[in-house]
Amino acid sequence: NQAEVQHFFEQEKPEVVIDAAARVGGILANHEFPYQFLMENMQIQNNLIEAALKADVSKFIFLGSSCIYPKLAPQPLKEDYLLTGPLEPTNE
Repeated sequence: NQAEVQHFFEQEKPEVVIDAAARVGGILANHEFPYQFLMENMQIQNNLIEAALKADVSKFIFLGSSCIYPKLAPQPLKEDYLLTGPLEPTNE
């Protein structure tokens, strides 16, 4: 809820935000509801990013899952490996 997120930031005035929020499911849920998971997670991140910008947050840390990296990405994972190969089919 964008209004509630904005209200929270106005009330609490955070200096740092660590975004680890997401709607997650298992393999079956991810397969059956890809649109819902994608849209809800984008709404979560966008609400947080916009509220942080309006609140002049000094640091915003955005965490991501290893599931967003290609199935055969070299280890240890580096940000440069994003979008360099196909994902694990259950993570698509």
